[in-house]
Parts: sequence; structure tokens; C-alpha cells
Amino acid sequence: MVDETIIVDRIEGDIAICEQAGRMLEIPLTEISGLAQEGDLLYLDEGGYYHADAAATARRRAELTARFQSLIKK
Repeated sequence: MVDETIIVDRIEGDIAICEQAGRMLEIPLTEISGLAQEGDLLYLDEGGYYHADAAATARRRAELTARFQSLIKK
């Protein structure tokens, strides 16, 4: 099964550098609906445009924060 999760790594000019299943993608910002930021999770709609998934991004950030907190408590 291919991991379809697309994560914005960074923004360089008018390109979002993203990671999906261990490979890097360059997605023009013109193909992303709305404002994309580093760490956002994107999904691709049927029309070929990417959208930030705010709920999935929030869950992922909370998960990463919890992992980090557990590491510093050790």
C-alpha cells in the first residue's frame, strides 16, 4: 500500500517542497488551494488541486508534540 500522506516540508519561492512516502515532490503553490504552510498535510482532490487538511494537520502536530514531551521526560 502506498502512503498517500503528503506533508509540506518547506516553501521555496512559489514551490511547496513536500514529502510523500519517502520521496520529495515539488508542487507549485498555484496548485494548492488556500495557504499552505510548513508541516501541513495535503490531499489531492478529483480536480487535481491540493488542499491543506487542517484537522489532520492538527492531529499530527499534537501527536508529534506528545512524542517530544515523552522523550524529554525520560
